[in-house]
Amino acid sequence: MLKITIEREADRATLRLEGKLAGPWVDELERSWHAIRDHTENQTVIVDLCDVTFVDAEGRKVLTWMCERGAQFRTLGCMTKGIVEEIVQECGGPK
Repeated sequence: MLKITIEREADRATLRLEGKLAGPWVDELERSWHAIRDHTENQTVIVDLCDVTFVDAEGRKVLTWMCERGAQFRTLGCMTKGIVEEIVQECGGPK
């Protein structure tokens, strides 16, 4: 299960994720990304992974896709930091 909370501020939007980024929740994250980008074209989008406990291969793909589109990531803990470091290195995007 994955909980996605969208927080909007004047200069940025944050997707706060809690739980496992796997299975059908990957598609839900992608839908949430599109919903944010439809309303915040010129704003920074931060993907907060601090409370994510697992990321499967498809979850990693969508995070890479988001990185390529300018997402910035907030992490906590070895697992998410490691995943994000690899993704950012692959896509050359901001951390």
